[in-house]
Amino acid sequence: MTKYQIEAPVRSFSGESVGVQFTKGTGHVTDADKPGRAALEYFRRHGYGVLAVDDDHKPLDERVNDLVTGPDSPPPPPAGKPDMFDPGEHSVEQVIEHLRKVDESVETRRVLDAEAAGENRAEIASEGAALLDRQEARDKAAASTTTPAAARTAAPKKGARS
Repeated sequence: MTKYQIEAPVRSFSGESVGVQFTKGTGHVTDADKPGRAALEYFRRHGYGVLAVDDDHKPLDERVNDLVTGPDSPPPPPAGKPDMFDPGEHSVEQVIEHLRKVDESVETRRVLDAEAAGENRAEIASEGAALLDRQEARDKAAASTTTPAAARTAAPKKGARS
């Protein structure tokens, strides 16, 4: 006999479904009898998370991952975006090269903030501030530039009646 933890698609569901009592989206059933096995098949067919819990002493986050993605899938990546550039893992030259390549003020500001919170290297702060000033000036100039068509519609013609 195996005991199963069932996670309802609606996490707030409390009540009974196919003879299984749920509280806050979680229910339990065994495969010891025909009604239990039928309930398990129903839950699997309808997208419920089904996880065998006998002899399973994994931490909660691993059990939830098993319910969502299956027991053989790798664990989820750590919080945050794993592909984000971390200045603490790079030399001064690599950080400055990254800042020059990205050429966007949002990423430059994010990297400079991460650097300031970490190693806070003066060369990166100085070069990064200069890059950020140039990027923001360019962004401001681009935002204030109007196209000829926009200029024609924005400015009334001489002698035109309003």
